[in-house]
Amino acid sequence: MKKLEGLVAAPHTPFNADGSINFDLIPKQVETLLKQKVIGAYICGTTGEGICCSVAERKAVMKAWADAAKGKLFLICHVGALSIADARELAAYAEEIGLDATSIVPPNFFKPSSIDNLIDYINSVLVAAPNLPFYYYHTGMSGVTFDMEQFLIKADGKIPQLAGIKFNYPDLYMYQRCIRACGGKYDITWGIDEWFAGALACGAKSAIGSTYNYAAPLYYGIWEAYKNADQAAIDKGMSKVCRIVDLLVKYGGVVGGKAMMAIHGLDMPAVRPPLSNLTPEQRKDCADTVVAILAE
Repeated sequence: MKKLEGLVAAPHTPFNADGSINFDLIPKQVETLLKQKVIGAYICGTTGEGICCSVAERKAVMKAWADAAKGKLFLICHVGALSIADARELAAYAEEIGLDATSIVPPNFFKPSSIDNLIDYINSVLVAAPNLPFYYYHTGMSGVTFDMEQFLIKADGKIPQLAGIKFNYPDLYMYQRCIRACGGKYDITWGIDEWFAGALACGAKSAIGSTYNYAAPLYYGIWEAYKNADQAAIDKGMSKVCRIVDLLVKYGGVVGGKAMMAIHGLDMPAVRPPLSNLTPEQRKDCADTVVAILAE
């Protein structure tokens, strides 16, 4: 089973000030990722505000990324939705336009009641995309918090397309067990940027995250330091990572990350409600501060 090796960015969906999608910016996002040696993009996920977009908008974003990046980046698309009909439509479209993999955050209102129920739900969506690898998106934000080692053991052979897990959960013990589950056959890609060094120590070979959109070289530097057992360099790099994440928290997460994209010449002034936009002054301070952190 193919496993990812490197950093996969979770790109923002670029909205104009009026809330419409700025499709012209997506090829520039692709160029920015390629310059930073990012190997893939996880589109329409949490950072991409996928659940805040209509099905038609999500399909248009998927097509824009396919047109700009197919063959250049490994493209995983989040197709989860509260409506199973919507999820199937998105999964089918991902396969139709030749994306590389699908992924699902499970429904977070009427939630799966058990691991078996979750497996049945996933299969009921993936029937629409039978030929694409699938990454389950494990995040505490969904409220679905089953033990992922047990999920892999039960899903092995029952979800034919299962490639691995996008592991966005602060439990390195569970993460290690997932890496080793089923003989280590599944691709368990790390998803919490501020715990990057800890995940490397546990055996991570790939990571999916939002800060790789604008700071991938910082993480590759930490990775190289880890390979060289240079603890001082790891500490210095992770100090920068934590300060960048502190800045994101200060400025509201996704919207702060969009402000940081200005350091690469990408103007992303807006998020979708219920998220709140920053003032121009806040956006400038956010971008200026991350530049200063990276330059140290």
